Amino acid sequence: MQMFRTPEDTYRAYERFLRRREFKKAYRCLENLLRQFPHDEALLVDMVNLTYSKWENYEIAKPWLLRLAKMRPYWKDYALLSRGEARKGNILQAKAYLEKARRLVKTWIPPLEKGEAKAAFSEIEDLLRLAEWKALSKREIKKGPSEKRAAVAKEGDQEEPLKKPAFEESTSLAAKPGPLSEPSAPKAPPPPRLYPIPVSFSPLQDEHRQALRNASFSTLQEIKLLIDYTHLTIQSSFDELLCLHAIKGVERYWYQIETVKKVLKYFRGRALLCDEVGLGKTIEAGMVIKEYVLRNMVRNVLILTPSSLVSQWKEEMASKFGIEFVTPEEMGNGEDLEKIWDEKYVIASLNLAKSKKHMPLVTQRFYDLVVVDEAHHLRNRRTLTWQLINQIQKRFILLLSATPLQNNLIELFNLITLLKPGQFRTEKLFRQEYLRKGSLRSPASRDKMRELLRDVMVRNTRSAIDLKLPKRFAATLRVEPTETEAKIYQGLNDYLRRNGLNRMTLHLLLREAGSSPFALRESLLQLPGEDPGKKLLIEAADSLRDVSKGVALIELLQKNPQEKKVIFTQYLRTLEYVADLLRRNEVPFVTFKGTLPSREKDLAIERFREEVPVLLSTESGGEGRNLQFCNTLINFDLPWNPMRIEQRIGRLHRIGQTRDVFVFNLAVKGTLEDYIIDVLDNKINMFEMVIGEIEPILGHLEREDDFEEIVMEIWLASTNEKELQRGFEKLGEELLQAKKRYLKTKAFDNELFGEDYEI
Repeated sequence: MQMFRTPEDTYRAYERFLRRREFKKAYRCLENLLRQFPHDEALLVDMVNLTYSKWENYEIAKPWLLRLAKMRPYWKDYALLSRGEARKGNILQAKAYLEKARRLVKTWIPPLEKGEAKAAFSEIEDLLRLAEWKALSKREIKKGPSEKRAAVAKEGDQEEPLKKPAFEESTSLAAKPGPLSEPSAPKAPPPPRLYPIPVSFSPLQDEHRQALRNASFSTLQEIKLLIDYTHLTIQSSFDELLCLHAIKGVERYWYQIETVKKVLKYFRGRALLCDEVGLGKTIEAGMVIKEYVLRNMVRNVLILTPSSLVSQWKEEMASKFGIEFVTPEEMGNGEDLEKIWDEKYVIASLNLAKSKKHMPLVTQRFYDLVVVDEAHHLRNRRTLTWQLINQIQKRFILLLSATPLQNNLIELFNLITLLKPGQFRTEKLFRQEYLRKGSLRSPASRDKMRELLRDVMVRNTRSAIDLKLPKRFAATLRVEPTETEAKIYQGLNDYLRRNGLNRMTLHLLLREAGSSPFALRESLLQLPGEDPGKKLLIEAADSLRDVSKGVALIELLQKNPQEKKVIFTQYLRTLEYVADLLRRNEVPFVTFKGTLPSREKDLAIERFREEVPVLLSTESGGEGRNLQFCNTLINFDLPWNPMRIEQRIGRLHRIGQTRDVFVFNLAVKGTLEDYIIDVLDNKINMFEMVIGEIEPILGHLEREDDFEEIVMEIWLASTNEKELQRGFEKLGEELLQAKKRYLKTKAFDNELFGEDYEI
């Protein structure tokens, strides 16, 4: 039965009873919480501290300690068990726990804990010697006086009896009880003498050697299993990562590997990852997930992100880490969508998870690992988003954000409370201890704040890892449409507004029109029904051999024909047109698309590197591949999602690039694509920003819709060209204000954190 209205109320009651030293009541509170959240490691630690250190009741503490020791391989847990058993006189059990603690220390231990472990083991050894002495004394007391005298006479000279060890109880998990007083030890009989036993060695007899020679050999499978077992045993301490051999298309940088090790070894899977934009927080989180999966330490994973990032996370987890996640798009609607929370690996939007219908379903299930991207949305604990993450039952949790703080340091209190519930007890105490009086943005002591954050946060900076990329330059070539192209664009606009097609079809046709009339024609042919307007559009597209963007592309390629260039396009039909255009103009090229077999993809990249000057690629082209030997990118068309545009640029402008990078965008005047490029380029200078910055900028928009949805809303709300233009002008101003808010937040975070939390 729940004692209080919410888990938070119960935990606050526990803290209140603990301060009053009402241990039984505090115990009931924690016991109640652990019934609701049986796998919460932090609550178990609180329980052990309460029962073992505060209450000093080993009998009650033991089952909780055993549960905690089973949950995590930590030497201190077994040391506490050994100490408790030694005090009870259970010598064999105490020695077994001590040996387990020693093995864990040999496997791995933080440098700062080595001295603590040595002192703890020495204390336990003293306790064991005392327990053995007491046991021996009891046995001697049971003997008669004559037997004792006979035993003494037989042994001859007496040795000095063992003296009682002097020690104090060392720190347990979080608390420091006072010294333990033992009664003074009576004199005891000496330990029995040890007699040397001779040992001799003789060579194997002939029959033994023959048996060894004739023994059956192990199978290859058995040998491989032994190698795998040995490999896993060696790496059980997280000093080596299993995931490094199991991920594809990921350039593994040293700082990412060290970040993952730190999260696993020191933070125990509860961390705030705050690398500067573009340094790969997603890759670090993916490596942590893969490592836990390979070690069978997690059975299910929940990733919560802004809705615009759901598909991107799914793609990266599948292509780079080999883990297939389920997303809401695959589940349909209604009851089918509600079943998503029962899946093993789930990626969903924060908005869906916190909805009235789904939040009870999410919070009633236990997750081994929860990852929250754009975690600065959790900065206010009064919001439904913060309450959702707080109520989710979880063992490990990763919070990702390049700008964790936006307004004040209370936001930091809210984030760390999610990672370590009860760390600060109350906001009032946090203010008193960590904030300068009268200011919510200034720490009282930077050293104290640094010490606090180093236990939960990693923030790699470009300067700290010496990441200096070459400059990037962008240019947009806006071309006039031919007469036929202009008729197609206008005719499509009239056709779409007249026929009442569903939103998804509208979205597709408008994007294809920006790519090329040939891509648009393919989809129009798939639409049911015979409409005169559709027929005219298809006939107009059939009459075209070249388009204005194609002419501009050839002129661009001919200016520097030997320089290597990547041409990106979204649609296969557009790619086929560009390929035909390049052949007709005798431009050597190689094609890269997602449908190619792996061997042909490798061959295409190799030919581009060694032989031909142009790589013609679809959206998936070059994913995770080394294209830094090229420094010129041409966007024949542009996706409406700005983060997809960034991904294209990131194929070239990344670590390993030694030359300045040039980006050329092609757009036909008057198309939606033209308006999108205008707001992204002229308003926020997106094409020359640091890779990854567009994501937090879009996060600072006051609208919650995806960027693509915003574009669709503008088109649907516009009845003529002037209204369309005003709609995009308004969007441009909103983007500009969002960028200013982002830069202000970035400056605040840099001022507070600096380079104090890098690896």
